[in-house]
Amino acid sequence: MDLQSVINSPGLWVASSIMVIIVLLQSIIYLKTAFTQAERLNMSRKQCYAGMRSAMITAIGPSLSPVIIALALIAVLGAPTAWMRMNDIGAARTELAMVTLATQVIGLTPQSPDFNLTGYAYALWGMALNNMGWMIVALVLTPGMTKYVAKLNTKYNPAWIKFLLSGATVGLFAFLLSNALVQVKSGALSLNPGTWCAAAVSAVSMLVISRAFAKHQRMQEVALGLSMLIGMFVTTVIFG
Repeated sequence: MDLQSVINSPGLWVASSIMVIIVLLQSIIYLKTAFTQAERLNMSRKQCYAGMRSAMITAIGPSLSPVIIALALIAVLGAPTAWMRMNDIGAARTELAMVTLATQVIGLTPQSPDFNLTGYAYALWGMALNNMGWMIVALVLTPGMTKYVAKLNTKYNPAWIKFLLSGATVGLFAFLLSNALVQVKSGALSLNPGTWCAAAVSAVSMLVISRAFAKHQRMQEVALGLSMLIGMFVTTVIFG
């Protein structure tokens, strides 16, 4: 049976759409819950919409890279599966890595001419099992997070707990950035000048926009996304 006719078949589009519909329903439920909690915190709808607008604009920059990598995922797994996985996970690079690891178990690679339906099935299971770990952690830990934070605020100074949580967020993004800035290749550290340029220009742009438009709420909302786009543009101009 021809692999391409299977991975791009109408039936697979229907099967893949089930997960996408579930994700949409989850998003609607999450949005309604967020609005309900915002009312309890005395947040106006205007503030909520401002946060949503800021998040959507900020997501433009990080979305460009996964879109490019998703093209490789489409070539390997077909458009329906790639569409479903991008809506479910959104991390094209991680998905491509899991496909490679899963198919290597049976001695195949996604790019090899011998890649067949068996390899495709292994790739699907690899991505699903990887996703399952994230889901279990989220289901087990997320419901109790509010209770844990409340206990910490009761036992310790709430101001320090706030700083601790903010520091954890900064540390997370710093870790992700450091992985891009410094990489290990063949046992040696590798520094990519283009990545450093993009990070530096984005950081400076973020600082300038935040300070120059401190009293303009709309500019504060788009500062992060705009600074990333500026960083990518400048790096492309300099390094090609």
